[in-house]
Amino acid sequence: MKIRKIVLLSVLVVAINGFTGCTSVSTLTGDKLVKQSTSNLTIQSNVEMTDININSQIPGKVKEVKVKEGDNVKKGDVLLIVDSDTLAAQQSQVKAQIETANSQLNAAKAARDAASAKLELAQNGARPEEIDQAKAGYDLAKVTYDRLKVLYEEGSIPKSDIDNAETQFQLSKDKYDIAQSGARQEDIKAAKAQVDQASASAEAVEGQIKQAEAALDGVNININNATVVAPEDGVVTQLNVEAGELVSTGMPLVVVTDATKPSILCNVRETDLSKVDLNKEVSLKIPAYKDEVFKGKVVKINKNADFAVKRATNDNGEFDILSYGVKVELVDMDKTLRAGMTVFVDFGK
Repeated sequence: MKIRKIVLLSVLVVAINGFTGCTSVSTLTGDKLVKQSTSNLTIQSNVEMTDININSQIPGKVKEVKVKEGDNVKKGDVLLIVDSDTLAAQQSQVKAQIETANSQLNAAKAARDAASAKLELAQNGARPEEIDQAKAGYDLAKVTYDRLKVLYEEGSIPKSDIDNAETQFQLSKDKYDIAQSGARQEDIKAAKAQVDQASASAEAVEGQIKQAEAALDGVNININNATVVAPEDGVVTQLNVEAGELVSTGMPLVVVTDATKPSILCNVRETDLSKVDLNKEVSLKIPAYKDEVFKGKVVKINKNADFAVKRATNDNGEFDILSYGVKVELVDMDKTLRAGMTVFVDFGK
């Protein structure tokens, strides 16, 4: 009986030694490096995908969330909307300011043109036909002013309209008076001063309009930014906000993972780099799809080492053994992959 136990124990030890001799395993910090044969370099790693962290460019309350975790989204799809009612009110206010300023600009330009005509008339004198023309302009301006004054008193038109009509009426009157009596030197100076003043007023209003338009552009940009959209195609893998929550700029709200270009990053010892070539085709095995072999391509080999996988020992002398990052892209992959899936990359001999 003792002899039989010894024999069985010996067989078991031999079997264990035989099994462990088939595969040599060494551990890296992070990924595992597995040598499945004495000639082929096989490395265990994971599927990597690009995560896009999306935030809001404006602060505010989240009005609506349009997606949930696991949703597939296309570039430009709406992810969430930040309440922009306050911005809409600002937009209306700035538009009204621009509209008022444009009315003021038209009045200032009309005053400048009339003052210029008055100055020219004062400098050159008037011919009979010009006197008649000046009288016709005066008569029309007076009728227009009288009519608009009644409408203004009734509340039918804004004050800017009656102010403009009054200015035109006074300028037309002055022009007619000068045409009739001729201009003295002081009249010419006064007319020139009116031209300068009207020109300065027009320029000032134009500056106000430019400022208001710039403010409107800023408000419009913020209103557009209130709608947060997907920057690329992908899958919503993380949702950190709900409707009604207050968010600030730069706050991570949604993570969209780009699943269209999965890759694999392998850590390869410098002693094995001779088996890795750029643009080399490699074989891939993914435990999620048993008995299937996929193709990959080496697209990058880091120029600089990532870390030491083995410190100096009696076995390798005074030098550390370093690890280099090798990026592999999948070729013609028709299966669904998820970030973090285990994959074995066979670099061959």
